[in-house]
Amino acid sequence: MTQVIAHSLDDNHSHSQIVRRVPRYAQVLELGCGDGSMSRLLRERCEAHIIGIDHNPDIVWQAQRYCDYVFTEDLDDPHSLDALEGEKFDVITLVDVLEHLQHPEALLQRLKPLLLDEGQILISIPNIAHSSVRLELLNGRFDYETAGILDATHLKFFTAESVQALLEDADFVVNDIDYTWHDLPDEVITRYLKAAGLEPTPAALAKFHEPDAIAYQFIISSSPLASETARIAERSSQAQHLKPIDASWQTWGRMHSELALAHAELERVYSTRSWQMLRRGATAWRSIQSRFTLE
Repeated sequence: MTQVIAHSLDDNHSHSQIVRRVPRYAQVLELGCGDGSMSRLLRERCEAHIIGIDHNPDIVWQAQRYCDYVFTEDLDDPHSLDALEGEKFDVITLVDVLEHLQHPEALLQRLKPLLLDEGQILISIPNIAHSSVRLELLNGRFDYETAGILDATHLKFFTAESVQALLEDADFVVNDIDYTWHDLPDEVITRYLKAAGLEPTPAALAKFHEPDAIAYQFIISSSPLASETARIAERSSQAQHLKPIDASWQTWGRMHSELALAHAELERVYSTRSWQMLRRGATAWRSIQSRFTLE
């Protein structure tokens, strides 16, 4: 099936990265559908057929505008997916879901019978090893927040390695791992390092710009292992490494290209005779205005 690329979305956003991995006309089970923000994108961009599940009855009804069906369930309940027995999906999405569960591995196990043979689960999950958390810990702080990586409702925390280990333990193989990113400026890193009594050397600063430090959310495509033989083979080579930011076209390369094109277009406009005449006119007008103001 044809993959959909969400051109008009910010590539540095989990919804964008998830939607571009969903085949057109896919049957999608969206776990944690919330108010339907991503459901709408799946419907518009992929023409997907969607069943949405969320634990919050106060907002899940809003997703009915974009889903074929929605219902409320506690995904930690071992019977939460019983109503879907016999259903099969091309894609199951878990966007910021696993970190809210007491037993994420148990949920992953229950998802396998719901996937078609070529089906996949698409996950976004926060990175507890982000540089902002590392710098806070250097200064002895680990403060919960109302949103973000240290959201007060998070029950589990994951690094790139530990989320892959979680999937491996549930007999899934990671097909691809990418990330959304938030890279802190050197001056911010320097301030935290100095507060911790550490020298902000070039090598120290570089550690906070590595892929596993700038990754804000991991974006993962994963599939169940097909057999015991495949399981043994895959487990021996399963660990995936994050791409450097300049090699990740989804999160940086295309935005950089678009900025370069926009800059080139501005330079072209600025060099035209009409723009130069307009600037001279604007300068003359400001001069006249200032003269009247002074008078």
